[in-house]
Amino acid sequence: MKKLISIHAALLIVSSVALAQAEDYPDQGTHEWKKMFAVDPADNALAYSPVNFPQNALTYSSVYKGEIAGFDIGRLYLDVTTSDKSYDVKYKMEQKGLARWFSDAEATSKARGTFDGTRINQHYYFNHDYEAEDDQQYVEIFRRPDDRRIHLWTSPTYSFHEPVSETQAVGALDPMAALLALGFLDDNNGNSPCDRVVKTFDGRRLFNLVMKDQGKEKLKRNGKNLYRGYAHKCKLEQVKLAGYRADKRGDVEGDVWVYLVEVPEDFRTKTMSYIPVMIKAKQGIFTAWLEGQNPTITHSDGRSVNLGLR
Repeated sequence: MKKLISIHAALLIVSSVALAQAEDYPDQGTHEWKKMFAVDPADNALAYSPVNFPQNALTYSSVYKGEIAGFDIGRLYLDVTTSDKSYDVKYKMEQKGLARWFSDAEATSKARGTFDGTRINQHYYFNHDYEAEDDQQYVEIFRRPDDRRIHLWTSPTYSFHEPVSETQAVGALDPMAALLALGFLDDNNGNSPCDRVVKTFDGRRLFNLVMKDQGKEKLKRNGKNLYRGYAHKCKLEQVKLAGYRADKRGDVEGDVWVYLVEVPEDFRTKTMSYIPVMIKAKQGIFTAWLEGQNPTITHSDGRSVNLGLR
């Protein structure tokens, strides 16, 4: 059950992090280190986010209720704000009910960056994973525009398992920017929004998030203020590329589907064309759902639409 709950949280790109034995790598900051690793570990976190909050923007907000076999297992809170120039993403995951029997895990993330058309320029990402007072992990990623190297601050300090080089990490996005690329942008040149591959780097591990089109499906599960109607059904897979220990390089267990709905025409922009209204995961005999309650899009001028009331 706990493994399924972990898959549940991973559906929206938050990665849990475990410390490991240090490898015999070159000293950080040396020429040899930089040939092997794309990150420059920092002693301190940034004092502020280096990108301003988007102006004249759209904000998507929803609370996703988690359920396994009829049991309430938690909530995922998501707020995504995009203009034609920049973005802001806020995410929080907390477990409830039955899930508390297995884990007290919580996670919060935030990210900001800019757009070049619909190409994402990742700048800032922060994540805090919490299991207990003595079991927490902070991660901060910062990349300046057009810079190949990545500022990385972690507490406790990371022990790196395997290298991820500069060349390997080129074009990779942090997990929250990857969420934006997978679930919101219109950058598929008329193809299905499910046909996407997003290279993702969480500071230590590099992987592709791959979505594949499986047609459309009518969503009609019971519940208050849920989207009901047709949605694009996207199969989501993770392909591990680099940074993994030998015993962690195997296939990811279970199946995951993301359901995307087109943003109404009056609100639709290139940087907010789709929204994820439901995620489903299946592992063995268990199926889990994350369903967005009151999936609402709000313009900075005050106009809004709740797709859960339509």
